[in-house]
Amino acid sequence: MVNGDVVVTWPAYEADGPTTGALLTQAGLGIRLHPRTDNRTPKELSDILGDAVGVIASTDPFDASVFAACPNLRVIARTGVGVDAVDLDAATSAGVVVSTTPGANGEAVADHALAMILALQRRLSENDAAIRDGRWDRAGTLTPSDLYGATVGLVGSGAIGRAVIRRLSAFGSSVIVHDPYLDTAPEGCELVDLDTLLARSDVLTVHAPLTEGTRGLLGADQFAAMRQGAFVVNVSRGGIIDESALADSIRSGHLAGAGLDTFGREPIGESPLRELPTVIMSPHIAGLSHRTIADMTQQATRAVLDVLGGTVPEGAVNPNALT
Repeated sequence: MVNGDVVVTWPAYEADGPTTGALLTQAGLGIRLHPRTDNRTPKELSDILGDAVGVIASTDPFDASVFAACPNLRVIARTGVGVDAVDLDAATSAGVVVSTTPGANGEAVADHALAMILALQRRLSENDAAIRDGRWDRAGTLTPSDLYGATVGLVGSGAIGRAVIRRLSAFGSSVIVHDPYLDTAPEGCELVDLDTLLARSDVLTVHAPLTEGTRGLLGADQFAAMRQGAFVVNVSRGGIIDESALADSIRSGHLAGAGLDTFGREPIGESPLRELPTVIMSPHIAGLSHRTIADMTQQATRAVLDVLGGTVPEGAVNPNALT
């Protein structure tokens, strides 16, 4: 076991929990808590890490400069499945194993996607605001639409996408999927190209990782190609959507609204999306619940102990980094 400190930037970590921090201290490791509650630069992250041997990480920016500045680092245990904030090539070259927590929060993300879809179609936030403002707009301008019979298009259909499909099937929706990695459609769905998905979807929901191929995938041209009055939901990664173009399309009345859990900049800061009453936003919590937080922090803790003990963890993304 490598001795040293583990820095925790994940906000919900129990430093004295019997299945989390207590296991680290029992192994002779120190714990330094630096929860990520705002944007950090790689230099700020490097200063926080210092001589740490491990990190239980939120969405901090691990680029090559961080690895150069922190030569003792051996493991980054992400709470979640996204690694777009980590330069994996640089991590591997530096001998740093990057792990994720696969399977811990997929069902919660699918729940959140459905909650956003239903809230948008049923116009819950608008009707709530109207009542609080003293209005009773029944069967008027705030009349909802139906998920039953609607066409829902998924961009991406991995484990989370398939969990969303299972839920949609119970609502009687027609589901179409665009996923260049699939040869056959998931059961009960139709596999289509992106242009077809845009043209046919009453609701478009994103379930793809952020890669060079998906960065900026949905912008002004794509929103213009969608149906008048359609909704966009993103519980995946913010960089997939051009947020300014989305705001413009909603403001113009072409798109009816959006549900967003992830953003290109987190925390979001100033954004035109904050001014739009038909945009529902949450602070990257789709994968969070009491259950999933416990599962993710336990998996991340085990990953740190595995790597520092010379074992490849189950969720390792670059297992060849362990030499």
